[in-house]
Amino acid sequence: MKELDLNKEKVKRLRNIKPQTTVKQAILIVIGVIMIAIAIHFFLLPNDLSLGGATGIALILSKLTGISAPPLLIVANIFLFIMGFIFIGNKFGVLTVIASLGLSALVWLLDVLIPLQGPMIDNMFLSLIVACILYGAGVGIVLNQNASTGGSDIIAKILNKFLGLDLGKGCLLTDFIITLIVGFNYGLEIALFCLVGVILTGLIVDYTIDGLNVGKLCYITTSQPEKICEFLISIGRSATVYKAKGAYSNTDREIIQTVINNRDLIRLRTFIHQIDDKVFMVVKNAHQVFGWHWKNIWD
Repeated sequence: MKELDLNKEKVKRLRNIKPQTTVKQAILIVIGVIMIAIAIHFFLLPNDLSLGGATGIALILSKLTGISAPPLLIVANIFLFIMGFIFIGNKFGVLTVIASLGLSALVWLLDVLIPLQGPMIDNMFLSLIVACILYGAGVGIVLNQNASTGGSDIIAKILNKFLGLDLGKGCLLTDFIITLIVGFNYGLEIALFCLVGVILTGLIVDYTIDGLNVGKLCYITTSQPEKICEFLISIGRSATVYKAKGAYSNTDREIIQTVINNRDLIRLRTFIHQIDDKVFMVVKNAHQVFGWHWKNIWD
């Protein structure tokens, strides 16, 4: 029983371990929020476009009340957080609250300091593309720092608690419903633009999250493991070496596993070509890499 209690205490301590916010994280969150705010103020709101979330809710409220969308964005986010606290408790971190309300305040500030009388670009499709790139990259940067901009995430967590719906599907469903309501208020053309924007932004968010920490996972079967390992160490990398046996040759070989970036991959291929013409090498994308010479697991 004592051993079981100790294990429970250990699990409890592990669950309470939380990542610490660094200056780098804070700067990246600010950069991400600024990118999202620029997308909303300069490209989305002037064209009555929405990518779901609190921005879409603000657009709907703006149409119904006649009040401009930026101040309503703050109201929408505060309302969503209140709903979140009521139904799911404190399930979102301080960073998410700060990022979400900071984004709303920044959009409002831009509206006060740089008011727009109409779209900056006459081409709505081009405005949507620029908005999706800025918005998606900004959200990806914020998410990569263990934060969020609220909005659809909160509704998705409520759906997850009461309906058991997956968080990703919950976000997509929420944004889709908001897009339909926006389309009902602003017309079919706007609705179709918004729908395309939601899909495109989701792809950019995923690409940004992966791209910020992407590497190349290499498996190298070679007769020269020592030389290759020495080369990897010389360029600031490391490796793991496995013992193996060839199925066809029935000879003992060694397999090297390492993760490197694209630039070092070119150098590694060139080096291996010079020392082992019978090498067998498999390279695949590693979208999340943590550890020495890569990203800290808490960053």
